[in-house]
Amino acid sequence: MHISNSRLPLRRACPTRSRGHLSRSGGRARAGLSAVALAVAVATGVAACGGSSGGGGGSTGGAAKSDSSLLGPAKAATGTPVKIGWVSTGATQAVDTTGEIRAAQAVTDYANAHLGGLRGHKIELVTCEDKSVPANAQACGNQFLREKVAAVGAGSPGQTDPWLKIVAPAGIPVGMNLVATQATLSTKNVFIWGNPLASFGTPAAFARDKKLTSAAVFVIDVPAASDPAKQLVPPFFANAGAKAQVIAIPPGTADMTPQVQTALKNKPAMYHVIGDPTFCASAIKAIKALGITQPITALDRCIGADHGASIPGGFAGVNIIAQANVDPATPEFKLFNTVLDAYGKGLKFDAISMSGYQGMLSLVRGVNSVPGTDVTPAAIATALHTMPATTYPLGGGSTFQCNGKANAVSPNICSTTGFIADADKEGTLTDFRSLDTTGIFKLGAS
Repeated sequence: MHISNSRLPLRRACPTRSRGHLSRSGGRARAGLSAVALAVAVATGVAACGGSSGGGGGSTGGAAKSDSSLLGPAKAATGTPVKIGWVSTGATQAVDTTGEIRAAQAVTDYANAHLGGLRGHKIELVTCEDKSVPANAQACGNQFLREKVAAVGAGSPGQTDPWLKIVAPAGIPVGMNLVATQATLSTKNVFIWGNPLASFGTPAAFARDKKLTSAAVFVIDVPAASDPAKQLVPPFFANAGAKAQVIAIPPGTADMTPQVQTALKNKPAMYHVIGDPTFCASAIKAIKALGITQPITALDRCIGADHGASIPGGFAGVNIIAQANVDPATPEFKLFNTVLDAYGKGLKFDAISMSGYQGMLSLVRGVNSVPGTDVTPAAIATALHTMPATTYPLGGGSTFQCNGKANAVSPNICSTTGFIADADKEGTLTDFRSLDTTGIFKLGAS
């Protein structure tokens, strides 16, 4: 299905400090997982902050028509209100993620009108903006305690640890879409709906699917990207029956021909690129200039504002690793488009609104998938731990399940889903699909 020419800005909120090292006090991290690997903070989102060209993204399905019937019959929440906290970066000089809050509120309104709220209770969203400042994030945690929220939700905030350290000891469960810090991966009753490790594991699944036995991976050399890439890429590819060489290249390197030539000596069967649009463009140009015809995979945020204009032939033939399936033909995208039209109050489709939508609707779907009316923090945590496999928002039919067994890297990750799509010259994405990632997300003996 062809995706329209509206463009998807995939910039993430940029964290303002290092994530530090793994504390084992949470007790849930697997012993075989290194501190560096646990420091992944949606690593490629952080990598984009290290470049000069800002975020970008492939064309999306913004032209899909809204269909109010997709909302389902009216099913208003009639029970006593339940407060759910929501934290987002908000508006700063560097980024504006207020659309994430608006999308979460749209889901709240949709759930209260058509899904019976949260287990029959009307949801009241308690929002807070951390502004990418640790002190503000800490204040959010204190606000949630004062407001006596039953759970805290988030999309992909830039700051998580300061408020998590406040709400987690109080027994308040936390659900986020794509966040993987040392604390979120190891703290009890934290649920990560999507798969923040897909940037590293999905290309390995692609290699297995195409029966490729070796890969060269070019990653922007900023710690949040290159360190976890070195830790995660080799074992993930090994699980796919392939060898992977990780080559970290400094940001701002205009000509990557020498690095590609070095990789070429090992005759890799595929190439994968992790970085911001400028970095990716340089890497793909060098690969093409050397006449390499092996498959190339790259992240969706590699597609920047120039839509591949600086790359000979653009993104044609490049396989794009995506954070969601936004094919407008899929039921999940149609529902997303309809919810935004009905309750978004003019909110436009982009990566920020998508993050808020996925984060909030995953929480609602997960809790509501387990029968009951109790919405205390303990009951919500129990529901999420015992939920059946449930449809992941904008997942193209894929599911998530938070029983601690979905992803071997961390029991807090509820999915191993990875999406891939084809790209044309300008980065228009088509043919979204989910790859089989069975057995990919493991790091050896625990």
